[in-house]
Amino acid sequence: MDTAIAIGQGLGLATAAGLLASGPLAAGATAASQGWLEDPLNFLHRSVVVALMWALVIVELVVDAVWPGAQAGGRLGRRVIAGGLAFEFGAGNALPWAGLVIGAAMAALTALAMRSIRAGAVKAGGDVRGTALVEDGAGLGASALAVIPFIGYPLGVAAGTVYARIRRRDDRKYEGLRVLR
Repeated sequence: MDTAIAIGQGLGLATAAGLLASGPLAAGATAASQGWLEDPLNFLHRSVVVALMWALVIVELVVDAVWPGAQAGGRLGRRVIAGGLAFEFGAGNALPWAGLVIGAAMAALTALAMRSIRAGAVKAGGDVRGTALVEDGAGLGASALAVIPFIGYPLGVAAGTVYARIRRRDDRKYEGLRVLR
């Protein structure tokens, strides 16, 4: 049971990393310091780690507010790496090393879905900074929810469902068009 809880928390943190890279790291470190994570990595309970992670959140939020559309590829890379780390933060002792791959894949899936949603919102007339603010807020909210036992599983399913719907929509976009040669 403890392993299922730890994997659920790790999966939730990785899913949240697809929205905001540093938020789940800070939430995971805070939860570990309070004893809320089932099987976290041993160094997370230190106050220096918690403070450093929250400083990273502030830096990321400021960068998104000032320069919201910058380096989309770099943002995706940060989120994938953070997803692997966040899963390891939450379930590192229960599922060592495999969490890096699982978390990175979950964060990539979520980040790619959000990239498409954000691009659609901007094309429809949304403000780039406003969409960045909504995405960052969702990332912080998902990070807070992710430390609750078993919430990570529905978060992961929701992210997978959104990704699958976006992929189906993109595949049907040019359905019926001929390719002229």
